[in-house]
Amino acid sequence: MAYWIENVLEYFFPKNALKEFEEKVQMNNNSMQKFLTQSVLLGFGASIASIAILFSQKQPILYITIVSISAFFLPLLFNFLLQEYIFERNKGKKEENVPDLLLQASVFPRGSAFTEIIDYAAKADFGLLGEEFKKIKQEIETGASVETALKNMGQRNKSRVIERAANLLIQGYKSGADMKEIFREAAADLLETNAILKERNAALVVEKYTLLLGGGLIVPAVLGLIAGLVTGFNLSSFNLIEFGVPLNERKEILSAVLFANKVYIAEYALIASYFIASQEGQSKKAVLYASFLLPVSLLTYFAARAFSF
Repeated sequence: MAYWIENVLEYFFPKNALKEFEEKVQMNNNSMQKFLTQSVLLGFGASIASIAILFSQKQPILYITIVSISAFFLPLLFNFLLQEYIFERNKGKKEENVPDLLLQASVFPRGSAFTEIIDYAAKADFGLLGEEFKKIKQEIETGASVETALKNMGQRNKSRVIERAANLLIQGYKSGADMKEIFREAAADLLETNAILKERNAALVVEKYTLLLGGGLIVPAVLGLIAGLVTGFNLSSFNLIEFGVPLNERKEILSAVLFANKVYIAEYALIASYFIASQEGQSKKAVLYASFLLPVSLLTYFAARAFSF
């Protein structure tokens, strides 16, 4: 089944994009096979749960089919976003240590063997960046050149900051010149940039998760509870006291309101997904956010509605 999912992904996405994602999964100490197997198993569970909930709500078969199929692919999309998040989080941790590394490189005496810098970076407390220099050391020990090993680090981390640091180290290695001032200036520039980015990201994270939590859980749950309570009313009893509009019209209004709830939840999910993706500067990710947020919000709505009966 996992192999079938992989073939489907290759049909819809370019091979270079899938290869890049597979590299990210491997950087997260995972494998593509494990990623697909987990997604398929969780997809079956989500699909069965959605069918059970929608059947209890007596929803149309077509609607149940669409939602259950969407629910099957939901864990795949969620797992995809999770792997992207883990990769970006690890990349951020590595980038935070780049200025410290450059400052440390700047204090080595002129004429020091370049392998001394690599050995120090691999042993010192540079966190995940130190792990990268362990890989560099291993590549050099197995026959790769210093320049190739440093370039590989920049490429596999897909980070301009790490790639810039790698290029500076390559420049220092090839020229043999005193790079102290260049390393220090680069480190100071990166420290200032990191401080600005942290302030910006802190504000965006609050907005992002507020929209995700509101669109995926809070708003659908509140509307579902209210819809369940209203649906549970015995509308025919109001005829005995001649209250309000005729029974047929009340039923039509209730049906229209329940349909409007679903439309509102779907609109909220789509708008929130686009807004979050735009904030991140990656509008294409709106499709991914919507693919996650839309099924979750609708399932939350129906589950809350069933619970309120």
